[in-house]
Amino acid sequence: MSSTYYKYPASDVHIHAVTRAFADETLNMVQELGYEKFLMLSAASALPEFMGNNLLCASVKLKSRGKGYAFAALHYPETGTESPEALLAQAALYHELGFDGIKMMDGKPNIRLRIGVPLDDPVFDPLFSFMESMDFPLLYHVNDPIEFWTWELMPQWAKSRGNDVFYGDGRYPSKQQIEDEAVSILKKHPKLRVIFPHFFFTATSLERTKELFDTYPNLNYDITPGWEMFESFAGDYDLWRQFFIAYSTRILFGTDTISDHWRETVHALRRVLETGEPFTAFEENCRGLNLEGMPLRNIYQNNFDRYLPVPPRKMNLAGLKAYGQSLYPRAATLKTDRAEKAAANIAEALAALEAL
Repeated sequence: MSSTYYKYPASDVHIHAVTRAFADETLNMVQELGYEKFLMLSAASALPEFMGNNLLCASVKLKSRGKGYAFAALHYPETGTESPEALLAQAALYHELGFDGIKMMDGKPNIRLRIGVPLDDPVFDPLFSFMESMDFPLLYHVNDPIEFWTWELMPQWAKSRGNDVFYGDGRYPSKQQIEDEAVSILKKHPKLRVIFPHFFFTATSLERTKELFDTYPNLNYDITPGWEMFESFAGDYDLWRQFFIAYSTRILFGTDTISDHWRETVHALRRVLETGEPFTAFEENCRGLNLEGMPLRNIYQNNFDRYLPVPPRKMNLAGLKAYGQSLYPRAATLKTDRAEKAAANIAEALAALEAL
């Protein structure tokens, strides 16, 4: 059957919920959109204040009656990274608890700066080798739009956030360096099944995108906005449309919801995929790719089933609660204001599990 919004059955590979209210709204959204399946992505590594987000994502999965999957995120100190042994132990724990994979955000420039080591640093090798051996998939945020390195080119919504997403002040690695580090992971760990979301921010180069797909068969992208990618597609429309048809088995549908404008987001994404209309979305001038038939079915549904080909893994509820309790000492090591927020976030997520 077709969902309310989409021409064909659809599954969403990219959903966040950082509060219990957002988690509840996620389930309402999934029902309204008629998703076949969906993937919750933890933001626990984005900020220490989101320390309980693995638990919250697990609670949404458990309430979804078999439609939901959940990827856990790694915990880091406020600055720096963990030891190779500690990172490996986290991944093994998440696998044991029944998570379906791992979401990493280390490649986002401000998090890359905070962690302080390259993405392909040997500290991560045991983690990625474990994920290869267990066929434990990865969704890895790497980079941000190239405009964020040049103040004059940034959209107004980004400028309104000040230095939070401006990377051109000399403190950050270049976009190319971060991209090269991520590609080095693919070279070192060729069996790692990975999605780079937001089209890996390579929509400005069709040839580079083709090269990556042709070289790394386990690499996938999702089309979760940034809307700047769709403006890039519109700028070389015929070639990009041909690319989407030719490589439709490597591109997954995602929305980056939940947000206060999720209906606007999913409506615009449907226009991108199902129509040939020109339109403006979030300050970017877009044109629909007018896909149909198997390429559209691949992006909406088939590729999700290929990337996550088995039912959601069974979660260990007692283990999740014990893991949640173990986070309080980690939260206590943070600076005072963050420690309180992290502890409150853990408590809220544990309450969501207790309510199941």
